[in-house]
Amino acid sequence: MRFLTALVALTIGFVSPAQAAFPEKNITIVIPYGPGGGFDTLTRKLAPYVEEYFAKAAGKNYNKIKVVPKNMPGASGKKAAVYTSKQKPDGHTVQIFNIPGHGLPYIRGDKDAGYDIESYSWLNRVGGDNYVVIVSKEGPYKKLDDLLNKPTDLKIPEQGPGSTSNMANRITWDTFKKGGEYIYGYKSSRAYSTAVLRGDGDVTMLASGSAKRYNKGGDFRILAHWADEIDPAFPDAVNGNDVGHPELHNLGLLRMIAGPAGMSDELVTEWNKALAYAVNHPDIQAWSAKTGNPVKAYDSAAKTKEVLMQNLGYFKQFKDVFAKK
Repeated sequence: MRFLTALVALTIGFVSPAQAAFPEKNITIVIPYGPGGGFDTLTRKLAPYVEEYFAKAAGKNYNKIKVVPKNMPGASGKKAAVYTSKQKPDGHTVQIFNIPGHGLPYIRGDKDAGYDIESYSWLNRVGGDNYVVIVSKEGPYKKLDDLLNKPTDLKIPEQGPGSTSNMANRITWDTFKKGGEYIYGYKSSRAYSTAVLRGDGDVTMLASGSAKRYNKGGDFRILAHWADEIDPAFPDAVNGNDVGHPELHNLGLLRMIAGPAGMSDELVTEWNKALAYAVNHPDIQAWSAKTGNPVKAYDSAAKTKEVLMQNLGYFKQFKDVFAKK
């Protein structure tokens, strides 16, 4: 009997929890915004390759699970973050997060956010980008100075206070001592940038990859690109060096994936590998090069958490800017 018990224990020891029980059912990747934006596009591009990784890892035991993107817009990303925080930490529900946008409660020191950005099980980074300042090509603004010299506050369509683009907008215009009237409620970056084309607002900011994708018809004018090197796709743009504010190049966003607090080390490691596999897949790398949507993954979940906290620490110095109504 002792021999049999030892044999069973030894057999169990060879099978990790992730290998034995994951995935058991379809996986949901929650997208905190509506269809058509940068987070939605990247998640849907990566999903088949995450699925492919788990199929290869399981081999003949693969149970034909699907990786299903799920749009959950609302409250500038808060609705999804709260939902994900309440799911079982079994790896079957994860979310793509907008950083630092989802970290705004942490940055401001809010106590009633409904979720704790530090407590999630951080799995991997999948993308990131810097920002461009966009206006309608048909509008009155031909260069950045035209916006700064407007006698009244700028009208700025946005998703909401918790979006990273809103945070970048606030820091940008605060840097130039220019007032802004923020128009909230749009469900995606495509929606609020389209509002600028309609004339609902003067200006807004987009991740550079989204700007390229949305501007195939040449409807937008790109006035500034907050990056060390201006992308050739934006030949008329200035950068922070040109206007005496190179620190604006730090206003990037990170696209990171995390699950609820309490995921096991085995599950976290397996997810980290799955996302790295997807990001580094030749098809995704080719798509990234063609569209200008930057993708990147880390080789450990620990690195993911480290970069997360570094990013939030940078934005925390602007706590007073974000407190403004």
